[in-house]
Amino acid sequence: MDIMEPRIQINDTLFDLIVVQRGGATAVYKSGNEILRIGDRAKITKDLALHKKMEALGFPVARLLGEGESGGFGYFIESSLGERHLGNQFAEDVRESGVIRDASFQSLLEIAARFGRAQLKSIVPAHNFEEFAHGIHLDILCEELPDYAAAIQSRFRRCIERFAPFPFVITHGDFNPNNLYPEGVIDLEDSFYGPFGFDLVTALVHINYSPDSPEYEYVARYRFTPAQSREYLEVIDSIATGAHLPRLSEFKDDFEFCRAAWSLVRMHKWPKLRQFRYDLFMQKFLV
Repeated sequence: MDIMEPRIQINDTLFDLIVVQRGGATAVYKSGNEILRIGDRAKITKDLALHKKMEALGFPVARLLGEGESGGFGYFIESSLGERHLGNQFAEDVRESGVIRDASFQSLLEIAARFGRAQLKSIVPAHNFEEFAHGIHLDILCEELPDYAAAIQSRFRRCIERFAPFPFVITHGDFNPNNLYPEGVIDLEDSFYGPFGFDLVTALVHINYSPDSPEYEYVARYRFTPAQSREYLEVIDSIATGAHLPRLSEFKDDFEFCRAAWSLVRMHKWPKLRQFRYDLFMQKFLV
């Protein structure tokens, strides 16, 4: 068995390839309403354990349907969360009406609130900022921008000081509308532990690092209105203050710096977009 085959069979079910994931160690297949994740046994075992933990804590993740080994690979099967993620829904709204519709935006608010409340059940005692730095690829960014490495590290140390009041929780790392569905969240395989608030703020600010002009390899397909941004911040602030934590909106720039670092790295295949992100990042955080 090759996990890059266009179609594979597990038990009596044929699954069609969707994507080979980063690094090539695992792949995602689909059959009807079932999603198969298969690949390196150690990686699958780790991902499966995290998925089970998140499901037990009430995170809005897909329901596990089965697990096992086949052809020397580990696998697990989960339910599909649907055909259209919120990023596609937002883009369709903007094409048809010029703005994200209220019903679509409410889906974002609801899934973010469910995810954030579940995160508060996953608190660990240690503040491991080394793991967090690795999770947002800060080391890779410093390698890609060696002339700015000292400034990047200095700005991150400020973030560490600012994030002191926030507990460390299970962190998705790429919590944005392209990974969010009305029923839940996908792509958990790169999760790590980080300060509460990083994911919730990420869902709002990630789109800032995609341009509008068609001259770039990828462009923003939607924008939040000022009113939507304010409403979103009010919702996540209420989750934080309800847990006796500071308002997340007061740390928006700090969380955005960390999200931007994640967004800048490994962009060599898209040089125009990479330069756009580099320029925006340096102008906002390093000047």
